[in-house]
Amino acid sequence: MSALSRSVCVYCGSNSGSDPEHLRVASRLGELLADSNRTVVYGGSRMGTMGALAEGALSRGGRVVGIMPGFLKRLEIAHDSLSELRVVEDMRARKHAMLTSSTAVIALPGGVGTFEELLEAITLKKLGVHPHPIVLVNTRKFYAPLLGLFETAEREGFFANSASLYALVDTPNEAVQVLERELP
Repeated sequence: MSALSRSVCVYCGSNSGSDPEHLRVASRLGELLADSNRTVVYGGSRMGTMGALAEGALSRGGRVVGIMPGFLKRLEIAHDSLSELRVVEDMRARKHAMLTSSTAVIALPGGVGTFEELLEAITLKKLGVHPHPIVLVNTRKFYAPLLGLFETAEREGFFANSASLYALVDTPNEAVQVLERELP
């Protein structure tokens, strides 16, 4: 089995969120991915839920690959204990490298960067370019407004079968179970 087939792109935030549950969920997801021998591919930051995800995976001996544009690395927010840190030109190159280095996507709650990454992955899945699993971890019903928007887009005839493009789960354990079913 190739390393790529065991790599999971995780979208999450450089902020911690207002509830400590977000950090706990990110850390637990990192632990579970490491325990299931999957490489974490993420944005490379030591801050926020990104940092918690990386620390969780590293605490279990997992492989963690950060992908970060040079300007962010120069701001000294890069995690300094990763298995690998890839420095790319810009945010566009980061998104491309994260997605093409993985065979699954998990989205934790995050900000506009997370939304942009997630929506691009869903678009590429709909177009058949990235046909791999996408899992939304719906901590504290975070993704309910986005799912409502998807329903509106479907009702208005702009989007069809959106729910077939992703799995919605409540916990990191359920997210890893989806991966085990779809990418054993």
